[in-house]
Amino acid sequence: MRLAQRTIQQIPPPPEGYSITWDSEFKGLGLRTTAHGVKAFIFNYRNARGQQRRMTLGKWPAITATAARMRARDFATQVHLGQDPLEQKQTQRTALTTKRLVDLFAAGYLPSKKRGWEWELYLRRDFLPFVGPNTKAEDLRRRDIIMLLNQKATTAPIAANRLLGAVRRLYNWGLEQDLLETTPCVRLKQPGVERSRDRVLSEDEIGTFWQQLDSTKYMSKGVQVALRLLLITAQRPGEICAMEWSELDLVKGWWNLPRERTKSDRAHRVPLSGMALDLIRAQPKADRWVFPSVNGQALKRLALSHALRQNREHFGLPRFTPHDLRRTAASHLAAVGVDRFIISRVLNHTDREVTGVYDRYGYDKQKQSALSRWARKLGAIIGKAASADVVKIA
Repeated sequence: MRLAQRTIQQIPPPPEGYSITWDSEFKGLGLRTTAHGVKAFIFNYRNARGQQRRMTLGKWPAITATAARMRARDFATQVHLGQDPLEQKQTQRTALTTKRLVDLFAAGYLPSKKRGWEWELYLRRDFLPFVGPNTKAEDLRRRDIIMLLNQKATTAPIAANRLLGAVRRLYNWGLEQDLLETTPCVRLKQPGVERSRDRVLSEDEIGTFWQQLDSTKYMSKGVQVALRLLLITAQRPGEICAMEWSELDLVKGWWNLPRERTKSDRAHRVPLSGMALDLIRAQPKADRWVFPSVNGQALKRLALSHALRQNREHFGLPRFTPHDLRRTAASHLAAVGVDRFIISRVLNHTDREVTGVYDRYGYDKQKQSALSRWARKLGAIIGKAASADVVKIA
């Protein structure tokens, strides 16, 4: 039987144990089917010493019959050259340390992911120091990960959830790449209770925040501008931090975010009010990033959170985060009478309704009107705060 999508689907599980269906096209390639219905491709061969060997190529349908056939051909070539692919695979797994696995993961998977930098941060800052960089990746057990998460959760329960997500992705990728046989993250629950935040700054708090920004400590000018733009535009902190000059039309007043830069995976046009344009134009012109970090890359979103934490006493306000500034802008958009649907367009939220799939209208005029109204209100709040400050000093 030629192994293909249609024929594989028709192979029934055996009453017990497992059965093997051999591919009629490529010698040595087979499909192992267990009594529980789990199907995996295998490759049989004899090494140079005449020993019968069998190796697993991957589970179906995670890999297709075509992909399995290509892998089998690659291994058959190695056998022809006198190599033993199963022995090499076992040696590689034995030598695979946690640091090596993280390095491979960072190079082969994370660059294509929008939040890849954050996962790498958790792995290098929390995971590797705890388990040890020279520990064999296969040797970690569920108990090791539980202890890691419990330690993290004592001070940062939500961060512990993110850490679990990073470790789980790491080991799942290792399984997909056939670098590992097992994962220690099976059936692990998030240690922290996720609660939806509802922090919205009042007008007085907005005024205080804006006025106090210029005199903050341990906060660069770029971070100050990024925080202000976050409040003005209501966009996501990470998208603002990675803003590029090539995305900006400072003549017509638009910020054109490509889909690969947005959480919703949809291109987004953000109208820039005069207040936003003044702040951006005052930024030193760099090669690519509007907010470059000291290493020449884009400013990290965590830099905004860190700056607010460092200056919490300086502001004298109850705790708030960069995302709370975005929520504040959205709430005040509603307060000035902007329709909730238009607010969702401004925020670039994903529309999961059936009509949303077909609605490709940009709502640019409506978004422009909404953010203009918010800019006028924000200007009045800032002006009121400045006047009150002048009176107070006098």
